[in-house]
Amino acid sequence: MADFDAGDVRLDNPEADRLMVSTPQLWRYLPQLIYYPVRGYGLGIVLVMGFLAWLAGYAGPFGIALMGILFGWLGHYCMHVVSQTANGHAVPPPLGTEVLFQGDKLRFGLLFCYLGTLSLLLIPLLRPEHPAWSMLALVSGIYLFPAFIASLALQPDLLAAINPWTWVRFAWQTGLPYFCTSLLLAGMAFLMSFLSGHAGEVVGCMLTLYTLLFVCHLIGYVAYHRQDEIDLAVAVQRPTAELTAALEQVERLKEVLAIVDRHLEAKAPRTALEALMADDGTELANPRGYHEDLFEALRQRRQDALSLLQADRLLQLLAKEKRYSHALDICEQCLDISRDYVPQPASLMVPLAEQAWRDKRLALFVRIADRVQACLPGSDEAVSIQFLKAQMLVQQKQDAAALAILTPLVGRTTHPLHARIKALHQALASLKTPRA
Repeated sequence: MADFDAGDVRLDNPEADRLMVSTPQLWRYLPQLIYYPVRGYGLGIVLVMGFLAWLAGYAGPFGIALMGILFGWLGHYCMHVVSQTANGHAVPPPLGTEVLFQGDKLRFGLLFCYLGTLSLLLIPLLRPEHPAWSMLALVSGIYLFPAFIASLALQPDLLAAINPWTWVRFAWQTGLPYFCTSLLLAGMAFLMSFLSGHAGEVVGCMLTLYTLLFVCHLIGYVAYHRQDEIDLAVAVQRPTAELTAALEQVERLKEVLAIVDRHLEAKAPRTALEALMADDGTELANPRGYHEDLFEALRQRRQDALSLLQADRLLQLLAKEKRYSHALDICEQCLDISRDYVPQPASLMVPLAEQAWRDKRLALFVRIADRVQACLPGSDEAVSIQFLKAQMLVQQKQDAAALAILTPLVGRTTHPLHARIKALHQALASLKTPRA
């Protein structure tokens, strides 16, 4: 089993979610069920709400109002835990005062009525000769309480939520886990009656809340994995092949970065480079996204040399997919890292310069043109970009400057753009030559 940080208060934790949805065996997932009420937001709720519940017992008339607020919070929160878990989320959601305004007050009213009915069933039991039906009804009501919570949280139709057959079916299909859950709730009720009036009652209140969150998470877990048998209206987010591939890609990225970080900490940048270049990610579902994330992670680590090498791989993928606008953004970032940067292969500079010209990013176009002219003087790439620069000057009505750039290029007869270069040169030369 994987261990997770108890201080993790993220609203979305793919690792924890994946563990829950991929573990249908309750006995294997039991450690995470036990851990759930004390991780993230759950720990604060257990401690704070448990203390307030204990304090309300000693607050006299003010305790009644406090207990009403606490009951409202907990009622909505328990239903929220069930619905979140049944939808495939394995971390406790946050709790705020907004639940009193945004929650379904009718469902909360039904929960209050259910518990009120159970309380009324206690009155006949106080008589010396109480009727047998009262004991049977009370035990049945307590036993079906978790199923009632599940119905309130998961059934969109209130008539189905209050249908006793729905509760019975849930309890029957859940089987032994449900029976153990009911025994656990009964045990906590006995413990609270034993601790009543003692100093340890505050611990009992916290344990009660812990048990409630545990039970609600267990109910949602069972509803997720047995939704077809239980026939609840659970909008389960089943793991798809795309989601599984995305999660595997995230794990792959973490592994590679961990290896690179380990070598960098050991002052072995060459080994880190070899580890980086050894993983091309071609077998991943989204290689381009993987290399983008890897490039960004290296930039955040301020590993300039590794970032530039990773940029070369990323630019090749972007060029292959004809995503030149995005490739241009990456190139600009690389030029910010090092003004001497030239991607490999250098031929990528030509389509990047063309894209900069089309996007009217003239300052970046000039940077690329100057970089190619300095690093690859006389190359076919330099000629192509100089021709683009001449076209840009023509658009800016700077014909003389454009002609000066084109004149030395006319002699490159083997260049693929020779015909266009010659035509533009002749046109500019004719405009410069005065008519007779």
